Amino acid sequence: MSRFKSALVLSGGSARALSHLGVIQEIERRNLKFDLIVGTSMGAVIGGMYAYFGDSARVIERLKNLFESELFLKTTSIAVDEDFVFTGSDSFIHRFMWLFRQGVFYTRTMLKMELVAYDLYDGLLSMLMPEVLIEDLPVPFAAVAMDLRTGEEIVLTKGSLRRAIAASSSIPGMFPAIRINGRMLVDGGWADNVPAVPAIVLGAHFVLAVDATLDIAGISTYPKSAMGMLLRCDEVSRILLNRHRKSAADVLIVPEMGDIFWADFKSLDHCLATGRKVFEDNASTVYKQILLRRFRTLKGAIHPGRTREWKHPLVIV
Repeated sequence: MSRFKSALVLSGGSARALSHLGVIQEIERRNLKFDLIVGTSMGAVIGGMYAYFGDSARVIERLKNLFESELFLKTTSIAVDEDFVFTGSDSFIHRFMWLFRQGVFYTRTMLKMELVAYDLYDGLLSMLMPEVLIEDLPVPFAAVAMDLRTGEEIVLTKGSLRRAIAASSSIPGMFPAIRINGRMLVDGGWADNVPAVPAIVLGAHFVLAVDATLDIAGISTYPKSAMGMLLRCDEVSRILLNRHRKSAADVLIVPEMGDIFWADFKSLDHCLATGRKVFEDNASTVYKQILLRRFRTLKGAIHPGRTREWKHPLVIV
C-alpha cells in the first residue's frame, strides 16, 4: 500500500544556497521529517551531505573546514580578482567573461575544456563526504544534472554519491564534465535549478522547495555591450525556465539574501540566519499544505492536483 511521501527540494545558487542549511536547521528544530531530498548544483552538495550525515551541524562543520582550507582557496582563486569589485548581482558568467576579456583565461580556455582539473575538483568533494552509494543513504536522495550532448535533464538516484554531486555542481567551463553511464554531465542548473518535478516523478505527494537563486530584478544592470546583451538574454532565459519549473512545488520559499555575491562563502552565518527566518515566516503555510496534500492524496494513495508540468520528460538513472 502506498504511503504519503514528502520531499525537500534545494536549488542551486552557489554561496547563496548556504541558506538551505538555515532552513534545514528549522526543520530539525521542529522535528519535521522528509522522505526524499532532491538537489541541483550547490543544493545537491548540501542535500547529499544532509542525506548522509542526517545532522545540519555536521554538514556546517564540514563546509567551514572546506572554506578555510588551502585547497579551497587555491580552487576559488580562479574566480577572484582584487582589481575589480563585483557585486551580488554579478553572475558567474559575468565574472568569467570579464576576466576572459582581460586575457586572464584566454590561453587556458583555448587549450582546455575546464579550468579546474578533476583531481582538484574531487579533492574538494572528498573533504565534504566519503565515497558512498546513493542507494545506501539513510534518506533517499537525487541529484539533477544536464546531459551535455542531448540537453536532457538527468536525475541521479544511484551509484557514487560524490560523482553524482560532482556532476550536478560542475559549472560548465570551470569544472570538468562528469562521465556517468556513458553520459557527459554538467551543472543541473542549466536544466532545472529548482527540481520540484523530479521530486514528484520520484513519488513525492508534497514538495517543499527552497529557491536561493537570483530573479531577473536581481541580476546585473542593463548591458552596455553586445556581449553583455548576449549574456543577459542567456540569464533571463534560464530564470524564466526556473520560474516555470519551480511552479510544480506545493510550497516555495525564497530566502531574502540581499546583495550576496555568488562566491561569497564567508557569508555562511548570514545565510544560515536568512534561511532560518524564511522558514519561520512560512512554517504555518508548510504545515497547512502538508495536511492539505495528505487529505487530497488520501494519505498517499493517489496523486491528484498535479498539472501536466510534472510529466516533463527527464531521465532517471
